[in-house]
Amino acid sequence: MADADAGEFWGLFGGFAPLPKKTFSELDGKDNDFPSKLLCVNEDQTFPLDCEDLTRELLDSTKCYFLDCGSELYVWMGRETVLEDRKQAGLAAEELLREGNRPRSHIIRLMEGFETVIFRSKFSKWPKKVETVVSVESRGKVAALLKRQGFNVRGVAKAAPLKEESQAHIDCTGNLQVWRVNDCEKTFLSFYEQCKFYSGDCYIFQYSYRGDDEENCLIGTWFGQKSIEEERSAATSLAHMMVDSLKFEAVLVRLYEGKESIEFFTIFQNLVIFKGGASTGYKKYVSENGTEDDTYSDNGVALFRVQGSGPENMQAIQVDTAAPSLNSSYCYILHDGDTLFTWVGNLSSSMDHGLAERQLDVLKPNLQSRLLKEGSESDQFWKLLGSKCEYPRQKIARDQESDSRLFSC
Repeated sequence: MADADAGEFWGLFGGFAPLPKKTFSELDGKDNDFPSKLLCVNEDQTFPLDCEDLTRELLDSTKCYFLDCGSELYVWMGRETVLEDRKQAGLAAEELLREGNRPRSHIIRLMEGFETVIFRSKFSKWPKKVETVVSVESRGKVAALLKRQGFNVRGVAKAAPLKEESQAHIDCTGNLQVWRVNDCEKTFLSFYEQCKFYSGDCYIFQYSYRGDDEENCLIGTWFGQKSIEEERSAATSLAHMMVDSLKFEAVLVRLYEGKESIEFFTIFQNLVIFKGGASTGYKKYVSENGTEDDTYSDNGVALFRVQGSGPENMQAIQVDTAAPSLNSSYCYILHDGDTLFTWVGNLSSSMDHGLAERQLDVLKPNLQSRLLKEGSESDQFWKLLGSKCEYPRQKIARDQESDSRLFSC
């Protein structure tokens, strides 16, 4: 710390902090005796692959695989797999964890093309990605070419610099369980339903993850914007009961739709928020008060805004099906039953395009989407949105965090 350059060095990490003195083998010694195993999932059966070295070539885009590393069980899903195969892989992974002769572990789900550094490091050979660098001159030439062809090129030549998203202060590879509140009870959500919320409902989640020396637990409640007061009170009471029933100390947090923290989004990774509600309390409230039930229907017309900072933090938020809901800084998914459009704003990035493609696999996995760039929309697209009119261009700004923070020194 006496070195004058030390401050600049630690500034790149966000400031100086004491480093743990335990080595990796001391923290996680059990895994040293557990050899990594690669297993292929075929329907509801799994079988190990006989190989001396793990290489990227062993993974087939049309299949799902398990990489069993003891304390972590990676579920790798190829991009060409269908939704049913991914569901079966998730169920098979949960079944594998129930075996009594294995160390305590948690599931980490990965899509092809979005593998983490830790996962890639388990393989002796993994091809490096080639990053494309586009010069300002080249970008200008492309913009001029598009303009001559009649495309709207606002923002192509020079896009506004993006502000870096806050980083999560939590291990995001733990075990997640989610319940929906129905009247005064909670209903457990399956592996593939736990990341699908409704604005009219309340949810309780329990997230367990490993800290420096022990297992940590976070219990939270999430209140949708249109959730009813009775179910909010029930969710709070049920969450307190869960904290009291745990043998180890848990942290309790309350979150509201539209005011979520970065940690919340990275825990859920891929979150979809629908309009309306699925709880008994919400449906009863709508029926008794004669209000319009706008609950999402897979066969109806719906518009989703896709947002996030990467595959570990992405959301699809259902918004009003109207042109003012569009924004040039985002990508959107619009569907009317089996008719599917992906709208790409002129100020959206290539990462945004990738996130939209991933969300299509969640919302409409078996349908081909028609890509529409801003300024080249079809009449059918505007007809589904009611009419063509003005919409904003600036990215929706996140509120500055105002919650108190307690740091352990």
